[in-house]
Amino acid sequence: MCGCMLMHALMDHDQHQHSPQSAPTVVPVANTTKCAHCGFPTQQNFSFCPNCGMSLNQTNCPACGQKIEAAWSTCAYCGSPLGKEQAKSAHA
Repeated sequence: MCGCMLMHALMDHDQHQHSPQSAPTVVPVANTTKCAHCGFPTQQNFSFCPNCGMSLNQTNCPACGQKIEAAWSTCAYCGSPLGKEQAKSAHA
């Protein structure tokens, strides 16, 4: 096999030219993190993982410290109110 599995059915392998450098060059990406669900490298400004589709908008619950989704209104671990309720109590 020539390493082009995704395009295998569409390619004419008789005309396929292999480059002398077979390994791709890995360029480090600045501001990278990993998806908490699958470990795929992501950029900090991504909202969803391009590999598994899970939301990357996570934060920590101020009451218990568990990782939670930023859109949650209540912590699923300790029941503390989050979001708008939390912002109101912080400004009071």
